[in-house]
Amino acid sequence: MNGKNMTSFESIFKVPNTAEAGLPDKVFVFARAGELGGLGSLADTVSLVEIEPGEMLPDACIAQAHIAVVEVDPADSRSIARLDALRRMRPHLPVIAALSQVDLNVTRLLLRKGIGDVVEMPFTVDDLLTAILEVEREIGAAAQQDVALAPVIAVQKCHGGAGATTIATHLGDAIAREMGEACRACIIDLDLQSGDVASYFDSSSRQTLLDLVEAGSRLDDELMQAVATEATSTSDIIAAPAEIQPIEELKLAGLQQVIAMARRRYDIVIFDMPGALTNWAMSVMLAADAVLLVGNDSISALRQVKRKLRLLQDMDYHPSRVAIALNNAASGLFKKVDRRGIEDALGHGISSMVASDPQLIEQAQTQGVLARRIQRKSRFMNDIEKLAGDLLDLVEGEQ
Repeated sequence: MNGKNMTSFESIFKVPNTAEAGLPDKVFVFARAGELGGLGSLADTVSLVEIEPGEMLPDACIAQAHIAVVEVDPADSRSIARLDALRRMRPHLPVIAALSQVDLNVTRLLLRKGIGDVVEMPFTVDDLLTAILEVEREIGAAAQQDVALAPVIAVQKCHGGAGATTIATHLGDAIAREMGEACRACIIDLDLQSGDVASYFDSSSRQTLLDLVEAGSRLDDELMQAVATEATSTSDIIAAPAEIQPIEELKLAGLQQVIAMARRRYDIVIFDMPGALTNWAMSVMLAADAVLLVGNDSISALRQVKRKLRLLQDMDYHPSRVAIALNNAASGLFKKVDRRGIEDALGHGISSMVASDPQLIEQAQTQGVLARRIQRKSRFMNDIEKLAGDLLDLVEGEQ
């Protein structure tokens, strides 16, 4: 994304290089025992299957494989036939052909059969790793092209008790509804020490964000689905851990994988950010399509909003992608807020003055639902829905 300082903070959304990512999971190498002898150092990360080139590949292994390296004997018709059977069973499985002698005519034949790459035997660890990682890069590039990634909004609290979590949880539902039928939001609670998104929905999921971050190569759609808890008909949540965690110890690479998967699975992703901006939290915020700063109209809160604005400015985050919501805005004849004066002091426009309705919010949180389930029309919900529309316009303009 444009306009970001990449010298101090790593982009959480960038594609990891091979050194960071390591070998992909579920790589199977099918070859004769004599050809596998030099691959013992890979036995912990790659499944080595001893099999003659004319034997049919085991269905159970093929069903699991993410990438298959298959020994091919061009002189054996059974060896060519099993490639055809493999393509019929798993037409989109990336396959690397292993040949004792690489021949141009044979290579062309294999390419016509949908083989992604060719590696020469006897295997060397370096050559095999290079071929596997090259195929994995191609898979990742194709996935990025084929799947439209959801935009991301980082909701950053600027003052204790500002109500950022209340706004984040309501925004997820409101933006998904604004986007249209069947659209769905994911709200990820990144506040490892005091996050309470789950408690807003009376959720008691045993699995949390840390289970996803620490899954590594085991992270898949099934695990994501198990951890993500349905909050409303239009939004899911990924909860912060129940126990307080050392905030600096979160693995950036693991979080990166979680975010990438969430962006593929959902239509909008919202981060409820921690108050303390560690290096990884700054990376998340700077990579977001929009940042929503949440405060209130007290002098101390406005001072913190201005500090966050200056920080984003120093990091070259474009001001047009920053929105400000002042929550719990006073109302009534004798409680008029000087909005223009606040904007002049901040040097930035205010996107929303969210009306104060503590009784409605408390009642909703007690029941573990959003405010609109208690009272469909209210000043609070009107403000939230207007803010949702403004933020959606903002992030769609960045796509």
